[in-house]
Amino acid sequence: MRTLAVTAMLATVVSCAPRSRPDFTPPAPLERCAQPSMGTLVEIGVAGQVVDFEGACVAVFAEFARLEGLFSEWRPESELGRVNASAGVVPVAVSPEVFAILERALEVSALSNGAFDPTFAAMWGLWTFGDDGVKTRPTAAAVESRRRLIDWRKVQLDRKASTVFLPEKGMKLGLGGIAKGYATDRAVAILRDRGVRDFSLKAGGELFVSGHRGTRLWRVGLQDPRGRDPFAAIDLTDSAFDTSGDYERFFFDEGERWHHIIDPATGYPARRSRSATVLAADALTADALDTALFVMGPAEGIALAERLPGVEAAIVGSDGRLYVTSGLVERLDVFHAPTNAP
Repeated sequence: MRTLAVTAMLATVVSCAPRSRPDFTPPAPLERCAQPSMGTLVEIGVAGQVVDFEGACVAVFAEFARLEGLFSEWRPESELGRVNASAGVVPVAVSPEVFAILERALEVSALSNGAFDPTFAAMWGLWTFGDDGVKTRPTAAAVESRRRLIDWRKVQLDRKASTVFLPEKGMKLGLGGIAKGYATDRAVAILRDRGVRDFSLKAGGELFVSGHRGTRLWRVGLQDPRGRDPFAAIDLTDSAFDTSGDYERFFFDEGERWHHIIDPATGYPARRSRSATVLAADALTADALDTALFVMGPAEGIALAERLPGVEAAIVGSDGRLYVTSGLVERLDVFHAPTNAP
């Protein structure tokens, strides 16, 4: 398993004094296309003229569909579905592509001490957050019964045979925290191969921006976890920008917010953060790390991001304060403090 080189630095709390912007030129208009895939809406926005824009969109959506067929844990016939169905029975051969993504997922699990754990999928169906009109808060006994099945260290990968084995019945793998990032990276490569240079590509919480929007960089906002609008923004190019937040899927019960980002160590919604945003050179890295940093919380999460080359992060903690890596202190325009509400 590959490891990531690390260096150590410290966390920083951002001052919420806004900085003025001297350039108020309206952004260039975009040519757009969109299509549902992987449980979200995939959106492409291109600045400027592109030869065969429709063909580029079709190619991107076809790639998302192909990867959904490989990675979907909800389809019994998918490679991941077969791995999960064979838990505690036999190893399952998978394609090199699926094997490589699983290796990367376990690499992030090791890096984050299990804050990111693809075996969290053992919790599926226990918590529900209103997607089908049903909101479920399970009993402590039910949570503990499933939580004991979560352990990334038990996943057995045989590189020579290209097999995956889950040694206990009931264990499951889910790549929802990394697959859309990988699909986004594949889509970026497709667009660039077709000569598209200035574009944004969004797939739910995953965003990649390339080149420029007219004469400017892409202006990207950080959502206020307790407000309707962004509380900060940053200018980016050729970068992935991914956010996980407790405001995406949640319900209130007995005055407490219960959300969909489960802490693998407890089996309950993670409590140290309200949102975590990661900037990285590729969307796969940003996708996996935003979940890990959300679960870890500001102190450990920012410390981890500081050690990773090419990675920056902004975390709104459970205390409502904004914490960022040192590389964002001068780059992030903060309009106001995050809204302090439950």
